[in-house]
Amino acid sequence: MIVDKIKSMGEEISTLDNENKLQYLIDLAKDVNDLDDQYKIDNNKIFGCASNLWVVAEKKNGKIFYKHDADAFITKGTAKLVIDILNGEEIKNVAQLKKEDFKSLGIMELLTAQRQNGLGNLLERLIKLAS
Repeated sequence: MIVDKIKSMGEEISTLDNENKLQYLIDLAKDVNDLDDQYKIDNNKIFGCASNLWVVAEKKNGKIFYKHDADAFITKGTAKLVIDILNGEEIKNVAQLKKEDFKSLGIMELLTAQRQNGLGNLLERLIKLAS
């Protein structure tokens, strides 16, 4: 189940102190492929973020796959952390999630209020794209 994957990732990350958690997010960001400029449009933008973040989804064989890009490492890494959990999952299972299901990741308290807002908006968008 996706909720179990979220909890497991949260437990993994919980061994890191806050500074190392942020470094982990930055390191994740370095593995994100650039999103083609044609997708960097308002329709794909996650509003409320401290930086620019774009997300697109592709549905294949009942599963969903996301791609994203951002202009700040922490935003890009945070999005990658969440998207890595959801990529390849069944569309119907992602569509049933609620943003509260991601609390066990334990990263919300690391982020500034604006980034927390952006993460909430990202989660809502990822779920909506699966609906």
